[in-house]
Amino acid sequence: MLITKRNEYALQAMILLARQREGQPLAASALAQKLKTTPAFMSKIAQQLAKAGLLSTKRGKAGGLFLGRAADKIVAKEIFAAVDGALSVSACMSQGRCRHHVCPIYPALTRLQKDLDDKLNLAKLSTFV
Repeated sequence: MLITKRNEYALQAMILLARQREGQPLAASALAQKLKTTPAFMSKIAQQLAKAGLLSTKRGKAGGLFLGRAADKIVAKEIFAAVDGALSVSACMSQGRCRHHVCPIYPALTRLQKDLDDKLNLAKLSTFV
């Protein structure tokens, strides 16, 4: 799976929330405005991030969205997976095997997938802030 617009907006939204003063929520509509997207699209992304435990919400006048846990405890791989599923260098990676009987590139793709996963697991949200 490629890095999609949802992935990009989710990561950007999380970065903006991480930059907020601690405990200071930000409305989904304000995120949408800052990221130049629609409130509906941003709300959908926020719902997915909240379902994954990456965001928390608070209702009311002083409500909005805020990080579900500290920025140094959230990695890019989680953010991407929350909105679009795991990133994969090839469709055969999700199957755990190549669909062809003989595939000379599967071992290379497996190493590339591991490298990608390792890098995304090291990319803490706090490094983008």
